Order: sequence, then structure tokens, then C-alpha cells
Amino acid sequence: MYAFCISTLVDITNNGNLKKSFPFKTNSGDLVHDSHSLAIAKNQNSNFNTLVQLLQVRGNISWDILPERMDKIVNNTMFGSHYTGEARIWSFMWETEQADVYKQDDNAVGQLINDFDNVPIVNFCKETITFPSSAFITKDPQFKNTLFSYMGEQTK
Repeated sequence: MYAFCISTLVDITNNGNLKKSFPFKTNSGDLVHDSHSLAIAKNQNSNFNTLVQLLQVRGNISWDILPERMDKIVNNTMFGSHYTGEARIWSFMWETEQADVYKQDDNAVGQLINDFDNVPIVNFCKETITFPSSAFITKDPQFKNTLFSYMGEQTK
């Protein structure tokens, strides 16, 4: 299996089943206690579902770990130059059976960069950054909010 990773400023939290009675905790550990927190959790799920559907356009994927959320300084990173200070970042790793499934030219993730650029998302979930448009942005050097990396072959 071959591993890939996305790092994004877009909230891609996978909350799992949300058809429960209030209050309850999601797969990510967040508390859903009213209609507002439920709406946010549904929007987060929508972004995660969009992510998975885009990844599976080119091949089947599998994953064992839910997206992870962390706060980091984004100055001098590969994210857009517009973003500074501390920001919430989500990371998600997945695997495919083909090493070159997303390859374009010499870039192992080149097709992902093209596939995701300007695809609509639902923002104002739990992001700490405001985007110029409600989309995954992978090409704009000033506002890039999504990065991809190839992690190589994984042995189990």
C-alpha cells in the first residue's frame, strides 16, 4: 500500500453518525448539544465527504485514522503567504494500492492539486482562518489552504 497525506486549513472533521439525541459526543470528541452545534458537525462531515469523494475519483482508498486537528504557526510554511500566526490545521492520511495513482509529470500528488483546486467547501465550521472563497485552494501562492504529500510505500 502507498500512503498519502493532506494538510488543510479547511475543517475536514469526520464526526460519524449524527443521528443521536442531544447531548452526545462525535467520533472526534466534540460535544453536540443543540441545533447550532449539530449544523456545524454536519458541515464538517460534508467537507470530509467531499474530500473522500475527490480522493476516490482516481482510485480506491483506505484509512485507519480519522483526520487529526492541531493548532500550529503557519508563517513560512507551504500554505499561502497571506496566512500568518497560529492556525488550526487538519491532517488526514490514506492509502492506495497504486503508487502513481495521483502522479502527474514528476509530482506524485500533481493530479490531487488539480482535482482539489477551487472545489467548494462549507466554511465557518471550526476553522481559525477566513478564506477568500469557500473552496479548497491548492494553487494560489497567496491563499493556498490545502497541501498534499506522498509518504511512500507502507509495510504492515
